Amino acid sequence: MDQASWHTGDKCKQWENIVSLLIPPRAPELNPAENFWHHIRTNEKFNNHYFNSMDEVEDALEKVLAKMHKETEVVKSLSLFNWISSAL
Repeated sequence: MDQASWHTGDKCKQWENIVSLLIPPRAPELNPAENFWHHIRTNEKFNNHYFNSMDEVEDALEKVLAKMHKETEVVKSLSLFNWISSAL
């Protein structure tokens, strides 16, 4: 988590089965979610694409994520940074 106010303090819910790892603020290169968005924008035709509604965005994103769910090596390459694997 990037230490935004909603990720810290009383506002952040703690789960027993999820480990929270804090990254420095303003460090998008360390946030795996940023890599997912970059991959989706460049490889899945989300960049400069016009959607008529949020429902269309959600439908298209669901299809992309379902496709990525089957591509475990792609997901690992986008999200399993050295600092994450060493923290686990």
